Amino acid sequence: MARFLTIITVTKDDLCGVAATLESAKRLRALPGVSHLIVDGSSASVRDAVQAKAARESVEYLWCEPEGIGSAFNRGIDNSDSDWIWFLNGRDEVHPDLDAELFLRILEGTRAEAVIFELSLMQSGERHAHPPLSGVWPPLYWVPHPATLLRRSLFQRYGRFDQGYRIAMDGELWVRFFSKDLPVDLVSIPICLFDQNGISATDRVTVEREADRIILANFRLLLKLWLLKGRFLCTALRRRATSLFFPCGGYRP
Repeated sequence: MARFLTIITVTKDDLCGVAATLESAKRLRALPGVSHLIVDGSSASVRDAVQAKAARESVEYLWCEPEGIGSAFNRGIDNSDSDWIWFLNGRDEVHPDLDAELFLRILEGTRAEAVIFELSLMQSGERHAHPPLSGVWPPLYWVPHPATLLRRSLFQRYGRFDQGYRIAMDGELWVRFFSKDLPVDLVSIPICLFDQNGISATDRVTVEREADRIILANFRLLLKLWLLKGRFLCTALRRRATSLFFPCGGYRP
């Protein structure tokens, strides 16, 4: 059967973390069309144990030189042939309350090229909800990486992760992808538990510095889209004013 969804788990020197991720995804892997790929940058002392764990779980395994998270993500993309890709890093887990069959039906039935679900924070239990529609642009800060599924064809059309970023390569990807005319679904169902002890949560200095870099690199694009929203507002206000003061259509803007 053709592969429909590949879960890509990036890990490095963390057997316990990747084992927890694999265990949480077992229900999904039991369904037709779902595969799981581990991209491992572990040292030799841990690599053999991770590979053995993957073999016991009948999960694909790929070792690569540790050249950064972005590089590992890209290696996973290159070794996937599924329609959909889900990046679920080591220590992050599939949400225990996720209805796996419903989850796949949502992906099968949508025309969207990206589906942004919600996540719950592992340690605090807090649910990371979507912002109101007025706050979805720019997508730099709020899009939850481990709860966002992307069609693999997006990477073929618009490029892969920028390996020049140490942590915030997903933020750069969101700006680049979602500035295109892509159909995107927002689904308010938490699909994963996010480990709050990961590098994106603990190294906020680097995250903020890279976020500033993304804004500067895309400043013209962000400004253009912001001004475009302003133009839509002006057009709507003008039409409203016309309907109030010229109800019979005596004025044509």
